[in-house]
Amino acid sequence: MKVIEHIKKGNISYVSHIDSMRVLQRTLIRANINVKLSEGFNPHPVTYTSHPLPLGVESEQEFFVIANDDMSAEQVLNAFNNNIPSGMLAVKCYDCIKNPNFAKNVNYCEYLVKGNFLQYKKEIENFQNEKCWLIKYDFKGTEKEQDIAPLIHSLKVYNKGLVMIIATGNPNLRPDRVVSAICDKLALSQKAFDIVRTKQLVINNDKILTAEEFLQEYIK
Repeated sequence: MKVIEHIKKGNISYVSHIDSMRVLQRTLIRANINVKLSEGFNPHPVTYTSHPLPLGVESEQEFFVIANDDMSAEQVLNAFNNNIPSGMLAVKCYDCIKNPNFAKNVNYCEYLVKGNFLQYKKEIENFQNEKCWLIKYDFKGTEKEQDIAPLIHSLKVYNKGLVMIIATGNPNLRPDRVVSAICDKLALSQKAFDIVRTKQLVINNDKILTAEEFLQEYIK
């Protein structure tokens, strides 16, 4: 197994997760990177990704896992980068003994919301102590309600912006909904901010592992 760590930045952040998967699959073909096929009546390349990004959210850390064992990690990295759009360039490639299953094991992500929140630092950081924080949002034309309080691990304000660690996967909390909820509480007119996923995390019993730390037990 090879684990390709790549970015998703610029205009390509507005490409859906499904279409991004197509870009990744076609890149493997153009790069002549062999991928094992699944068994059964409808064989398909064995690949896995980390949790989908909301449309418009950039990322400094995405993972693409492929079933390849006839190339070195360096060969895969070079071939991948020679054929992928610049907005999805790989930064590392790991040779692993098996699929780390990011979709199952990663349960929190860190996001940077770019903007000046310093004057609201105390209020925003106190929001993480809310026992119940109900928000409403539109989902396919239907109004939904969600209690986001138990899905927020931390909210911290720095000079560069707001850094938040929130639940990802099942249950899942979209970063743009947190930003919108904060803006509503503070009565801010601006609700659209640039958001970047900076880290993928595994949190168990308050022990936080970065994706790199989590990967160590899988690397050959």
